[in-house]
Amino acid sequence: MKSTLGFYPSDHRYYLIAFTHRSAPLTDINGNTFNNERLEFLGDAVLNTIIADFLFRKFPNENEGFLTQMRSKIVMREYLNILAKKIGLPKFLVSHINRPSGKKNIYGDAFEAFIGAIYLDKGYSFTRKYIISYIIKNYINLERIEATDSNFKSQFIEWAQKYKIDFSFETDADPDIPGQFVSYVKINNEVTGTGIGLSKKEAEQNAAERALANIIDN
Repeated sequence: MKSTLGFYPSDHRYYLIAFTHRSAPLTDINGNTFNNERLEFLGDAVLNTIIADFLFRKFPNENEGFLTQMRSKIVMREYLNILAKKIGLPKFLVSHINRPSGKKNIYGDAFEAFIGAIYLDKGYSFTRKYIISYIIKNYINLERIEATDSNFKSQFIEWAQKYKIDFSFETDADPDIPGQFVSYVKINNEVTGTGIGLSKKEAEQNAAERALANIIDN
């Protein structure tokens, strides 16, 4: 396992759960079932924190918008799918999904669960070092990511026009939080993505990113 993951796990139980998709849950002696969704939740939070901290230190002269876009590019589900495959996580994954379309994000989800498992097994300091010194150093090209188009609204509009999809953006001031905006992307009058931001542009970008992710999920 070390040859693939880059370290020896201390408690294999966390990783057994991390690589168990909800379609093939584990069952203990008491009849309780387990899958990687809770670890995915935890890993998502840990990964976002570590990447944000890394970028903050790596780019001391860049503004919040740049840092937010870079983090979004790295932690977006499509990119995590790629990272999971590069590391070799698919060979550990247990699932009962047979349809190719059903596997679009299963690897990215497992990657987040894997990070959650490391955090519980080894602690925050080890997890941070692993992500920065192993994952980023060996598998992430920051210059290429920086050059990647992150205009999600443009990407969404291009997709909608290509497939002749009726869509709209509805953006207003957030009634609950002064100075914040909320945006809704609608396809055929149904909300497909929601985003918030400190400007209408930021809210629409976040809504478009969520809409694109939902389209891929489906």
